[in-house]
Amino acid sequence: MNTSIGPAAPFNDFIDSASGESAHENLGEWLSEIKEKGRDEFYKLGWPSPKLESWRYTNLNKLAKTQFHLPQTSELDKLPCQNIIPIDAPRIVLVNGKLKRELSDLSEIGDGIFINSFQDMRDEQRALFCLANHAILPKEGLPIKALNDAILSGALFIEIMPGWQSDVPLHIVSIGYGDHVGFSSKIFVSAGENSQVNLLETHAGDAGSTYFSSCVSNIDIKAGARLGHYKFQNDTNTSTHLALAQTSIEADAVYDNFVMSVGGILSRNEVRSLITAPGVECCVNGAYLGTSNQHIDNTTFIEHAAEGSRSREVFKGVLADHAKGVFQGKIFVHPEAQKTDGYQMNRALLLSDKAEIDSKPELEIYADDVRCSHGATVGELEEEHLFYLKARGIDAESARRLLVEGYLGEVIDEIQSQAIRETLSKVASDLLKKKLFERSDGR
Repeated sequence: MNTSIGPAAPFNDFIDSASGESAHENLGEWLSEIKEKGRDEFYKLGWPSPKLESWRYTNLNKLAKTQFHLPQTSELDKLPCQNIIPIDAPRIVLVNGKLKRELSDLSEIGDGIFINSFQDMRDEQRALFCLANHAILPKEGLPIKALNDAILSGALFIEIMPGWQSDVPLHIVSIGYGDHVGFSSKIFVSAGENSQVNLLETHAGDAGSTYFSSCVSNIDIKAGARLGHYKFQNDTNTSTHLALAQTSIEADAVYDNFVMSVGGILSRNEVRSLITAPGVECCVNGAYLGTSNQHIDNTTFIEHAAEGSRSREVFKGVLADHAKGVFQGKIFVHPEAQKTDGYQMNRALLLSDKAEIDSKPELEIYADDVRCSHGATVGELEEEHLFYLKARGIDAESARRLLVEGYLGEVIDEIQSQAIRETLSKVASDLLKKKLFERSDGR
């Protein structure tokens, strides 16, 4: 084992305790090997720090000093429904990273979708752990993926059969539960040729819980498929959420990704999409709302490795109090990816002179027949717009709320699924009232 970062390095004791847990889970030697490789890779890469290019704006020093332990129990009597997206859909529940069938509702899942956990994985699904990722990696590697492997709590496999199409979304609910517990999970999604499904994730915590959660998703979208992948990150205000979604997209497929980040003291949502064939449409969009001392990081990397595909990124955030937002987005175009159409934009609305946004949009293009653009803007609520609304009898606080709601509504409208779009629009409206406006008028 490579221990180049030293015995006192962050999470060492936690990782070592997680490495011994597999024997108690009775999941076989292969899981022990995965954890061992993850531990070695994490020790080799080291703890993420602002010295690393892709972590320049997100400091994990406070997290590094926090002691976490493995969950001793994952018992949870009921779901914290007030923190979960209210949608009528089949539900897969993970508690501290592990599938809980007794809290799940899989009765309405059709015959074209197969769901497995660690306990009932097939050999070919286990092989997914070892598949090489041919996407370009940052120079510093992916330390969060290595950490995820090293402390792996559970894995979920979702296989969508070729041609299967469903208008009913599939809802994954991941709940953190306990005091200073740490856990990780993996989600594997295989969308078969010409399939069409919407996948919705809610990441939340039981009231009073403090935890560290890591979620890594590996998504394979076959030719002609359409996958909507929507995420609501609403962890408790004392918790940390680090996530990575890696997607490979084949010919004429559509990947519609959207994340709404509102919870946690610190969160990072990283999306890395690889376009491997022509005719692909890849959308990676998001909204974020930060208050108090929250730190919200959205990092994206879209790699065009084939000609004639389209990508679109729009992120919009609202930051109040001492909240900090980070957006790092890169579009990388290979020489063979002629006729690429790539668009990227990050906009932030600051409601306090103490709030902060770091934005780093990037284009790296090695083809000459492309149409790519990027940009970033930062602003405040415009007095002219407030005056317009107040002149029509709307009180000042309601006018502010309407403007902020409309601001976020523009990016929520990027969601291609009407049902998800309407649901998240209602969630955003309720959150704005709760987190920003009800507190300001004393209600």
